Amino acid sequence: MMTWVSLVHAGSYLPTALSSHLQSELGISLAEQDFLKQLNAAGGELKLVDLSRRIFLSKAGVTKMMDRLEHTGVVKRKRSNKDRRVVNAVLTPVGKKTLGQSRKLLVAWVEANLKDQLSENQLYALRDALEALLRGHGRWDGQMAHLQGKPHA
Repeated sequence: MMTWVSLVHAGSYLPTALSSHLQSELGISLAEQDFLKQLNAAGGELKLVDLSRRIFLSKAGVTKMMDRLEHTGVVKRKRSNKDRRVVNAVLTPVGKKTLGQSRKLLVAWVEANLKDQLSENQLYALRDALEALLRGHGRWDGQMAHLQGKPHA
């Protein structure tokens, strides 16, 4: 039970702490960073409905997030040329810059909060154990497989 309690607590605390760090440094949450990352991975423009599927957020949640991010200038809305009912999210130059900054902050935060706190062997063991757990629940392929082969955290 102690392993479970520790896993749940770490899974709740660490993303919240990272999100607070991104918010204080850049004015975006971890979820909003993922929004920008997914948009960038799609070439900088994506239908809001497709974005909601990628970040596992409801259409209403994506709309609210889009409103917040558009207000800060990191994204903008654009009507589809093919179907005027369709709204796309577009990553702005400010958004690309913010995403780049967020990646640097994320790496530094992970190093300070994982790599600097755990030995290399502990990091590998933790990674392998979590991968096995996710695989066992069918949550690795397609969700996490792109990280395979990355050396740390």
